[in-house]
Amino acid sequence: MFNNIRNFCIIAHIDHGKSTLADRMLEVTGTVEKRKMKEQYLDQMDLERERGITIKMTPVRMIYHANRRPTQTETQTNADEKLLYKDLTYKIRGIIFAVKKNLGLGHKEIIYQKALEEEFKKNNIQIEKEKTINILYENKKIGVYRPDFIIDGKVILEIKSLPFIGKNEEQQAWSYLKGSLYKLALLVNFGGSDVEIKRTVFDTARFQRESASSPRESAQVEEYVLNLIDTPGHSDFSYEVSRALAAVDGAVLLVDASQGIQAQTLANYNYAKKAGLKIIGAINKIDLNPVNTEDVIKNLANLIEQDEKDILKVSGKTGEGVEELLMAIINKIPPPKAQISNSQSPISNCFQALVFDSFYHEHKGIVANVRVFNGSIKRGEDGFLIAAQTKFKIKELGFFAPQLKDDEIIETGQIGYIATGLKDPEILKIGDTIISYADARTNADKTQTNAEGSRHSSVKSASQWALPGYKEPQPLVFVSFYPEEADDYEDLKIALEKLKLNDSALRFEPDFNEFLGRGFKCGFLGRLHFEITAERLEREFNIKTINSFPSVSYKVKTKTGEWIIANTPKDFPEDYIETLEPVSNIEIISPSEYLGAVLGLQQTFRLRDVTTKSLGNSIILSGVLPLAELIRDFDDQLKSVSAGFASLSYDVSDYQKTKITKLEILVAGHNIGGLTRIVYKEDIEREARKTVLKLKDLLPRQQFVQAIQALSRGKIIARETIPAYKKELGNFGKNSGDRTRKMKLWKKQQKGKVRLKERGMKSRINVPTKIFKELLKK
Repeated sequence: MFNNIRNFCIIAHIDHGKSTLADRMLEVTGTVEKRKMKEQYLDQMDLERERGITIKMTPVRMIYHANRRPTQTETQTNADEKLLYKDLTYKIRGIIFAVKKNLGLGHKEIIYQKALEEEFKKNNIQIEKEKTINILYENKKIGVYRPDFIIDGKVILEIKSLPFIGKNEEQQAWSYLKGSLYKLALLVNFGGSDVEIKRTVFDTARFQRESASSPRESAQVEEYVLNLIDTPGHSDFSYEVSRALAAVDGAVLLVDASQGIQAQTLANYNYAKKAGLKIIGAINKIDLNPVNTEDVIKNLANLIEQDEKDILKVSGKTGEGVEELLMAIINKIPPPKAQISNSQSPISNCFQALVFDSFYHEHKGIVANVRVFNGSIKRGEDGFLIAAQTKFKIKELGFFAPQLKDDEIIETGQIGYIATGLKDPEILKIGDTIISYADARTNADKTQTNAEGSRHSSVKSASQWALPGYKEPQPLVFVSFYPEEADDYEDLKIALEKLKLNDSALRFEPDFNEFLGRGFKCGFLGRLHFEITAERLEREFNIKTINSFPSVSYKVKTKTGEWIIANTPKDFPEDYIETLEPVSNIEIISPSEYLGAVLGLQQTFRLRDVTTKSLGNSIILSGVLPLAELIRDFDDQLKSVSAGFASLSYDVSDYQKTKITKLEILVAGHNIGGLTRIVYKEDIEREARKTVLKLKDLLPRQQFVQAIQALSRGKIIARETIPAYKKELGNFGKNSGDRTRKMKLWKKQQKGKVRLKERGMKSRINVPTKIFKELLKK
């Protein structure tokens, strides 16, 4: 029943080409029309495109006809359906994409023709430009045709620069093939939103198929539903990866052929192995012809304990090897199986769906992304959230295409969405199980039927159908957010609630600062996670915020012997006996020639217990690093000393004893709470001096002297002074009176400055928000 479904995800280190490979899969399966295709199609946020990284996992359903490959408008020339002129086609595609990358879109056809001519020469590919081809009718010449290029004496190449390729252009290419001795034509359009390549093959049967959806009568087409989840590659978003792995049955472990195995490759492989998934190894970017490809294949095969011949070679850029990868997914990843959580249950087909993600829709309310493990449910029926004990009516359900596409039913093995209509973001928890409310009532002790969307006090038997959920991630980095405009506080609260639906790792609670007002203390999984959230608040909700210094969670033993958790400097007590800080086990993979430079980071950061081992031509370096050091700028420094080749993964393991203290900043005797932070004792003087010097440059002068002081445990350890404005008393020359008058004015001014200083000491010091933003910059 479910044999035609395959649920899988792509996992890899950041920038190894997951999203580009997903683009080619969407093309090959015909999920997205070529004229609508754009790079990183599944990365829906502008932020993802700008940074070139995946931030959110994205599900999509693809329909693939295994015996109807490829799906473009074409026919095949040989019985085994191998791609005609396969190697030459991939070379041409690579050159076309290289020209697009260098020139962009929107130029005239002649520009692209000249650029392609240069690229073909550079790659030693034989071309004939505007060659005269005879058009034959019953073996008689009836006309001539001059295509832009003939490639290697085999392939006709026509170049266009149109908004899109229409039927007329396609039919023209077909007609030219029909009247000539050539069998393959490529129609390339540098227009619209991306470069478009139409491949037309004229075979020995001498007739054109209307489309990929009209196969030959002899073809036996088997349709597969491929549910793909594209995942992030950065370690800060590993929780997204773990949730995706729980919703699928297999994973494609992708490795960049030019970079080899990197830190997050190992981490993601271990996650997939722990989840018990079938793993398919593949190396990407083979169109670059890297010299170490065979070494990378060998290393990957050793890692996943498979034969080298089982490692697939693909190019997300040109599409080479993508169909072979899709067939491997069909042949190797098992189809889903129905699961019943309690075999003693009298209900044999209870609907069970795991909520692995969610988002908020203005009209549909909370939309849950689900993987169905058992049973089926229809639009309009009542659903029930087991953990939240909440009933709701299904407003809409369906699948991702990749946009939301509604359907009448969702059933076992499928990945899709359920629109709950609920408006309170606090109700839905990631990892909850949705069941049919009718099933929940069958064997449940019911208290009363409440209004739709209300919380039920008890449906006792429903918990037996709860699926294993997710372990909630513990925040590692804490930052307080304050709205630039005080009136935006409620909007900020609503924005964070909606973000939490889409980012279940986000934690927040109300906070207050005497200078910045009301805000929220937020917990994140890493520094990048925090930076992305800040940008999303501004872009998606138009709320500008000011944030405090990033901090980690410390354990502090007070004078009374009690252990407390200090997530922010405000929580840190003045008197304490002992402090513990979180430490992370880090794993760095670097080319061996940069080992010395990487080891040199021990001089700057508190990196200890370092061990190394070989991985082909690379070195795996393991060690222990305090989390506070990691979130400072360790990753940036690592990239700097290794010319960008080293990669990092980490997990927080334990707490260790440390020597830290609270650094406070005073301006004119006032404690500026927003600038207080926790600092390692050995760094206290350097950080104090750096902060007061920066403040001296940023703070505006007043009519009185302002002392800027750095304070730690009651001791001033750094000070700078901003002088008062001076008033010129005029030119006391020959005709301006004696010196006595000048001295009286000076004394009068001096007394006034003393009064202003006293008034400033008593009143609230106003530190402009833009000063906070400058100080809090990394």
